[in-house]
Order: sequence, then C-alpha cells, then structure tokens
Amino acid sequence: MQNLRDKLLKAGLVTETQVKKALEAPKAAPRPPPKPARPQHARPQQQLRPLSETELQAEQAFRARDVEVSEARRKEAAKAAEAKAQSERARALRALVQKHQLTQPPVGEAQFHFVRRSGKVGRLLVTSEIQQLLEQGAAAVVENPGQPDPVVLPAEAAKEAYRLDPRSVFFWNGPQKPIGFEDVPDAAPDAAATAAADAAADAAADAAAAGSVEG
Repeated sequence: MQNLRDKLLKAGLVTETQVKKALEAPKAAPRPPPKPARPQHARPQQQLRPLSETELQAEQAFRARDVEVSEARRKEAAKAAEAKAQSERARALRALVQKHQLTQPPVGEAQFHFVRRSGKVGRLLVTSEIQQLLEQGAAAVVENPGQPDPVVLPAEAAKEAYRLDPRSVFFWNGPQKPIGFEDVPDAAPDAAATAAADAAADAAADAAAAGSVEG
C-alpha cells in the first residue's frame, strides 16, 4: 500500500492531500445478512355451530316468503302481458271490422239471431241478401270491439277474425266448423230455444196484425 501511494505521488497522479483524505475516510460497514422470513401460521378455521330451531324456522319462513313474492311477480307479469295482447287483438279486430263490415246503414228489415259471448241471444237487422250470405256461410256475425252490436263480415275476413280471437265470431256457418251452433256455451241450448220462441212470437204478432187489418 505504501509503495503504491509513493508511486502515485511521484507520478503526479494524486496529491498528498488526496492521499490523506483517502486514509482518513471510514470504511463502509458490511451489510448484515437478510433475516429469514417468519413462517406464516394458518389461522384455525372457526367451526360453524348448528342453527337453532328458531333460526331454522326464520330461514324457512324467509324462503317461503321469497317464493311467494316471486310467484306474485310472475302472475303480475303474465297478467300485464295478457292485457297487452288482448288490447292488441282488439285493435286489430277493430281495424278489420272497419275495413270489411257489410252491415252499414241503412240496415235491412230481416232479423238474424245470434248468441253473444255471455250466452244471451242477440238480434241483428240485415237485408235479405246478407241473411242469405249468413245462411250459406259466405258471411259471419263478428264482434265489433267497443260497440254494443256486432257486424257482418265476409267469410275471408271472418277467418282472420277467428284467427285473432275465436270468441269474437258469434255466428258463422263455416265450411270446417260451424260456429254458433254446437260449440256455444252451456247457456246456448236455452239461448237457441229463446231465439226460436222469439221468432215464433214475431210470426204470431205479424199474423195477428194481418188479421186485424183484414177485419
């Protein structure tokens, strides 16, 4: 070390002051070795205690209530969907009636009987030509949504009305399945009998009126 210092001084590479500072500088302390990592001990899992009878009953009641709420929501959604579909069917049927109805004023004098949705017998004043179309199955009595009285539609339009809502067709002597005869509600036999009685009463009244005129 001494020879190296003398050589550096003689060569003029360092000064005496630099050599003194280098000798006086403290040596860096060696770094301590890294501490070993502490082993991580797993926490013991807590043992779940069994539920008490009261807690079990509360949990069962909560699940039952959840099922009831879900079922109520499902029924509400189904009810709203059915109401929407019914409104759409009524709108489509109303447009069909406005486009194809045959019974427009002035109406005829022939009374044509039909059975409503409620099972009650209704009457419709039509011309003799329309009455013949109804009897031949070339026309049908169809509900007019939003109106008290139905209308008469040609067979093709009646077929579309039946597709939209089968219950909207009150009478149709169709080629495949006549409507307004055997497939009416339970009150239909009484309604048919009432219709026949009404027709007989009308005929008797006409005969009586004719007799009084002759007299």
